[in-house]
Amino acid sequence: MYPQRLVADVPKVMRPDDIIALDNGVYKIWFACNYPASSPNTALLDNALASMSAGLPSAMAAKMVRPDKKVVAICGDGGFMMNSQEVETAVRLNLDLVVLILNDSAYGMIKWKQANMEFEDFGLDFKNPDFVKYADSYGAFGHRISAADELAPYYCMIV
Repeated sequence: MYPQRLVADVPKVMRPDDIIALDNGVYKIWFACNYPASSPNTALLDNALASMSAGLPSAMAAKMVRPDKKVVAICGDGGFMMNSQEVETAVRLNLDLVVLILNDSAYGMIKWKQANMEFEDFGLDFKNPDFVKYADSYGAFGHRISAADELAPYYCMIV
């Protein structure tokens, strides 16, 4: 799924005061420039030092502070895996949130930047777990989207 499509689809299933929490990756640039956040504190992103792995913890904190809002963490696979154990905390605290993981099996933004600077690609690709089984192992519900058209209809079923 292209980030542009995700930026177009996510607002279709969110109310204006619902919250997205972004991790860092190339897709974050698309969201930062194009997501129609209409209320303060509805698009959370770490833009200062661009630290990886802020998406899931930010979404969890947002849900604790605003339990009445739909909250979605949008994470790259590399950033998600840096704090993925927090899925256990989210389940234990009964936090009703959605985590979208954009899986390219690489540190994609670093790879993109290094390619643009003509650096050698070294150590940026990795193997991920099966994220559906991973979610299930913590007692969360995991689902794999295999086509862009599946996201919005599936997400609308999640409350």
